[in-house]
Amino acid sequence: MAGARRTRSPRPRYRHLYLHRHLCRALGLEHNDLARAVDRARSRALVLAALAVGLAALLGAGIAWAELASTARRAAQSAPHLHRVDAVLLGPARAATGVADPQAGRYRADAEWTYPSGQRHTGEVGLDRSAPSGSTTGIWVGDAGRPAAAPPSTADLVSDAVSLGLSGCVGMLTLVGCGLGLRLTRLNNRTDAAWQRSWSAVEPVWTGRAARGPGNGDPRRG
Repeated sequence: MAGARRTRSPRPRYRHLYLHRHLCRALGLEHNDLARAVDRARSRALVLAALAVGLAALLGAGIAWAELASTARRAAQSAPHLHRVDAVLLGPARAATGVADPQAGRYRADAEWTYPSGQRHTGEVGLDRSAPSGSTTGIWVGDAGRPAAAPPSTADLVSDAVSLGLSGCVGMLTLVGCGLGLRLTRLNNRTDAAWQRSWSAVEPVWTGRAARGPGNGDPRRG
């Protein structure tokens, strides 16, 4: 009918049944006379691989958490020794050449600043954009007044920790994938060899060659 409402059939839980079947087979709880030893070995390999994937995720999270705690502790220890001061440019900023560290800035300029109180310093500082002589820019210095790297932000600490954790997780997943692929390949080769042996025993009976005997050739041949 045009006005009838279409009922949506429930979606079968194929994934749940798939994992449950392999888990029962791996634990020897499946009552199936057709299940072979190689089938149980394949299920054990898949269950172990699934457990290893979960372990890899936990390991990656642990690595990320440990790295974040370590870098945050180092940042907190160095924070009291970093100071933000204003530096006055002694000349116009010039484009930086051959600077390997992107945090050093795209421009360089000679500047003068005072820290600690009463101690004047001069040196080259990095800037993000071009600026004329006499401009003021903020820089980070240490307790002795010399330029120092800026303290890392929370976003930087989290990003580095997550990257390290993901690297560890991906590395372990790669090992799991290689091990699972190798194990399944060996099991498949064993299955093929067993099938060939079984077919060698059944094929003469199936085709009728066993009834004709070894001396009888093909009756269609003249």
